[in-house]
Amino acid sequence: MRATHSRSDAVTARLIIGAALLAMSGAPAAENVPPPPPMPEEGTQPSAPKPAAAPRECRDCGTVRSIRALERQRPTTREVPTYMTSDQYLSNREYSEPMVGPVFGISFGKGQETKSFVGAAGNETMRQRILEIYYEVTVRFDDARFGLFEQEESAGLRVGDRVKVVDNKVLPAPK
Repeated sequence: MRATHSRSDAVTARLIIGAALLAMSGAPAAENVPPPPPMPEEGTQPSAPKPAAAPRECRDCGTVRSIRALERQRPTTREVPTYMTSDQYLSNREYSEPMVGPVFGISFGKGQETKSFVGAAGNETMRQRILEIYYEVTVRFDDARFGLFEQEESAGLRVGDRVKVVDNKVLPAPK
């Protein structure tokens, strides 16, 4: 006579053998392991998982990838007065023109090594008058686009900050 075994008997036997092998291997027992969730009763369907809240779509939201502070010459609206370029004005000055702008030079002399240099004449106040600082902000949008924006203020932004672009200006994203 042939003995019949159900499928659940085979699964149970395998679990018992697996537990015995694990116990003999000397592996430490798991501590503080929560019990498995209860099995659904026969004839009932397990409840469907709750759908996650859909993220709000924001086409103009993203993350700051880089910020660069750059300088450019400030646009001027003043014109040079005509008297400054007249021959009479130029011949009556007691001093030479002020040294402002690029300077190129070569130093040499007996027993010295000849050296050349490039620099600029002027001071920090003059530099601030003719230059303005602006910021170039690179943003990676949530839909994988990139944007490059120039603005006069950094608005306290840092690389990695969440931002929103409004009217071509990068602003911190509302929390």
